[in-house]
Amino acid sequence: MTGSPYLRIRSIKKSYKGAVALHDIDLDVEQGAFVSLLGPSGCGKSTLLQILAGLLEADGGDVQLGGEDITNLPPWRRNIGLVFQNYALFPHLSIRQNVRFGLDMLGMDRTEAEKRVDESLAMVGLDPALSRKPGELSGGQQQRVAIARAIAIRPRLLLLDEPLSNLDAVLRHKVRLELRELHDRTGITTIMVTHDQAEALATSDRIAVMNGGRILQYEAPEALYRAPATAFIAGFVGSPPANLVPLSALDNNSWTLANGQVWKPIASLAPRAAGVRAGAACIMALRPEALAVGVSGEGGLPGRVVAIEFIGGDRLVHVETGGTQLTVRVSAEQAMAGPDILLFPPQETPLLFDANSGKRLKADF
Repeated sequence: MTGSPYLRIRSIKKSYKGAVALHDIDLDVEQGAFVSLLGPSGCGKSTLLQILAGLLEADGGDVQLGGEDITNLPPWRRNIGLVFQNYALFPHLSIRQNVRFGLDMLGMDRTEAEKRVDESLAMVGLDPALSRKPGELSGGQQQRVAIARAIAIRPRLLLLDEPLSNLDAVLRHKVRLELRELHDRTGITTIMVTHDQAEALATSDRIAVMNGGRILQYEAPEALYRAPATAFIAGFVGSPPANLVPLSALDNNSWTLANGQVWKPIASLAPRAAGVRAGAACIMALRPEALAVGVSGEGGLPGRVVAIEFIGGDRLVHVETGGTQLTVRVSAEQAMAGPDILLFPPQETPLLFDANSGKRLKADF
């Protein structure tokens, strides 16, 4: 990154009744970027978003936007657009009145405000002539109205709090593509909160993975997927996420699995190749799509098929092996022998993490 970041978050802290929600959060966001805060429920991502919006006061730290310190500014002076999870539309107002609401609060001239409403509705793919009220619209249309209201004020920053969580699966996929297209058209710096890693991977320039009130890793989606910093991230990012296999190095060439079973893989997957000393307890991350299934061959991991899910073009095969259940993604056309099979990981050195700290053991797999 060159120059100062457009959004600069430093040492943000927040606690509720003694429980720490955010631990010294630092984050830099470039102007025009689409960034997702990704993590499980309760990890602190919505708390951080509300602090950025000015709806919550941080216990410490500061926030700068476009070079201006906005830490203590009230929400209405920040010029930040916010789309709530439940859309928060006014049921008694028409669609146009909802979109114009923020402009009216700013005291904008009526003619200019109506022009902004037309532009904003058209930008999200809605007919500017809509005279209906929110209750007469579908969930997807309501979501678009909420976004139109947020961008009508031409915000310096757009905040999206779980914007797709109330939509069904088919509509969610469609609207997440529209979100990215809208971002590319407007160029508005955007921060989205989500627990859905597929949404984050599909829409974001960079993703901040959060857990326990901390940012664990902040990367571009592909870098986050290919080189997760911790076992938690490997087991959270991906569709399905990586299988996490606890094991320990028996010697230079073999692993001991959780149930005591010994696995002697091909040389590139052995402890020696990964630089792991004998006796070290590790977690190996194996991506479902990178595993192959067979009935014979060198270095296979013995397993038993316990369930198979058909998901269209692929199947998810759930396999019990070494005291751990793994998921394998295979083509729906692939014939499945079984129930006893062998799993074959890819030949490159695997993703390995320390069993105690969860941190990646090597940075150059």
